[in-house]
Amino acid sequence: MHTCLAGRDIGGLFKLYLFSHPTCTQTRLAQLTLHDRSDVSNWVRGVRSGTVSDIDVLTRIADGLQMPDHARVLLGIAPQDVVIGAVNAAPSTTLPAAVERPLRVALCGSRAAGSEHGVMDRAIRALSRVVLRCELDVVHGPVGVGIEVMTYIADHYRPAAFDRVVGVFGRSNVVRGVDMVIVAGGGPGTQTEVELALAVQRRVVAVPASGGAARAFHELARQNPSVRTWMTEDQFTALDACRDVEDGVRHIEHLLNIVSPGV
Repeated sequence: MHTCLAGRDIGGLFKLYLFSHPTCTQTRLAQLTLHDRSDVSNWVRGVRSGTVSDIDVLTRIADGLQMPDHARVLLGIAPQDVVIGAVNAAPSTTLPAAVERPLRVALCGSRAAGSEHGVMDRAIRALSRVVLRCELDVVHGPVGVGIEVMTYIADHYRPAAFDRVVGVFGRSNVVRGVDMVIVAGGGPGTQTEVELALAVQRRVVAVPASGGAARAFHELARQNPSVRTWMTEDQFTALDACRDVEDGVRHIEHLLNIVSPGV
């Protein structure tokens, strides 16, 4: 099932669904997903190409089959209830103390000289999935990795009511009041953001395979554990062992899942 979802193999997906729900007919499946029965039949028989890229078609299928959010993200569409957007750098004071807010994360970096451009493309895609799965509040500057991630989400996942983002001006404002700073690529400007984040004791983690300031910070963290006291030695060792950008981002997602907002 995971393979079918990740590959957007609708023919394979429908076959598995019908096998798992023997009382469901192709006609009923067509009704659920708002397709003609002939379309469903052609997908199941392999007459029609199983791979689908149209977001609207994928959304109808996900809605009709009542896919859980983790399956929707794997399919490449937005979770149903997620609210994505950039936020002001100042922490919100309007929520009651008993209400836990989402994690607020600064996405820092760029395709500056020294960054690995091919790797950056993969990092953008991987970070987009993390933003959706973890339902993050995102802070970013007017240019760079943050804008690329949010643009990728808008173009490839199309979350409801997501038509604008707010770039935060001032590097100190980007890292102020966030729970974690994630760095991918980047040049001197990103390095400054990292230094500012460390000065105000923000958690900083990098995607080292992306090069640039991200790799420089990771090397610093390897040599100087004082800049990563918020994670255990085993957690850093696991991150350090990641040679592939997707593996590195998956480990960062694991770190996000064990971080509490406002701590």
